[in-house]
Amino acid sequence: MTSFFRAILDEYRRIFLDAGAVLVLVAALVLYAFFYPIPYLPEVLKHVPVVVVDLDQSELSRKLVRMIDAHELTHVAADARSLCEAEDIVRAGKADGVLVIPQQFERKVRRGDQAQVAAYADASYFLVYRQVLTGALEATGTLSAGIEIRRLQATGMPIDQAMKARDPLPLTMRPLFNPTEGYGTYIVPAVLVLILQQTLLVGIGLVGGTERERGGKHGRDARAARQDGVGRASGPSGSALSILLGKAVAYFALYLVHSLFYFGIVYKLFGFQQRADALTLLWFVTPFLLSVIFLGLTTRVLFRSREMALQVLLFTSLPALFLAGFSWPVEALPRWLATCADALPSTTGIAGFLRLTQMGAVLSDVRDEWLTLWVLCGAYFVLAWITQWWSLRAPIAWRRPLQGTD
Repeated sequence: MTSFFRAILDEYRRIFLDAGAVLVLVAALVLYAFFYPIPYLPEVLKHVPVVVVDLDQSELSRKLVRMIDAHELTHVAADARSLCEAEDIVRAGKADGVLVIPQQFERKVRRGDQAQVAAYADASYFLVYRQVLTGALEATGTLSAGIEIRRLQATGMPIDQAMKARDPLPLTMRPLFNPTEGYGTYIVPAVLVLILQQTLLVGIGLVGGTERERGGKHGRDARAARQDGVGRASGPSGSALSILLGKAVAYFALYLVHSLFYFGIVYKLFGFQQRADALTLLWFVTPFLLSVIFLGLTTRVLFRSREMALQVLLFTSLPALFLAGFSWPVEALPRWLATCADALPSTTGIAGFLRLTQMGAVLSDVRDEWLTLWVLCGAYFVLAWITQWWSLRAPIAWRRPLQGTD
């Protein structure tokens, strides 16, 4: 028991006496929490610049241009005399889309013929592409509906019947769990969970690498455990278990505070949906944090310096982001990549947290995710125990610091 509490105190000492560890395990989470959501505060991308090629120059075409300009998603940034000139404006970065109104546009409409308006948008940037096409579609749809209703009224049909005849099968659309269809509401809550995982992994690796640089504190832990009798009482594996659990409790307590800060304060501060109660979040965050902690304690034995830990674990941040399942469904990944994704706590954790906080799910609704996290927690706990036990008995040469690092 003494080695357990000593391990907690030793781990906190390593963290808070190391400026780099404090930066990763404490300061980075606060900075990310406030600065990461700020660029997405507008939520919806508006007034995307488009260039208009009005080849008709009629009253009706100018009305359509005004409607495009008045739409909240688009803004007419320039006029062009031809499609080639409009393409040059887009290539110059002055517009993200092109709207082409053909010749004889008004004449065809008044004759009852079909007049086609063409919209081009930069599909290399999906968000811009969506906004330009949505703005063009809604503006032309509104103009088209007005023309059709007036045409029906000209036949003597009352306006109510004309509107029903124009749209006999109206579709009611309601965005669920993200009423504003905001980009920030979509991406920030998922990334906050990923920040919890990655800073925890990097921080544990950094502390472990520093420990190796300073001559293998694992050995001193083992000797300390034996000196107070714990090693003799419970055997080598018991000492390793006490040290492992002590380290895990140290990180768990620290990141439980971070989790409460994220889900309790940051969510409320930036207006993200938070429909889960505190107890449900606590039940779900526990296996998530423990699985990440034991994963970190498993891998940190691999790092012989703090620089190595930073280089390797920072490299994993982007793969973890792409495998998390919110930018691309895990089900659509190749099988082997989906298996790798399932091995990361963030993949299951993000799915569960989003359902709890944004969809208002209860713990029974995320039972599969919750059990998966406990399975990962158990698997990584066994691996961490083995690596902790091995590091206590590793040859002195293995615990020796890298040449030139001490």
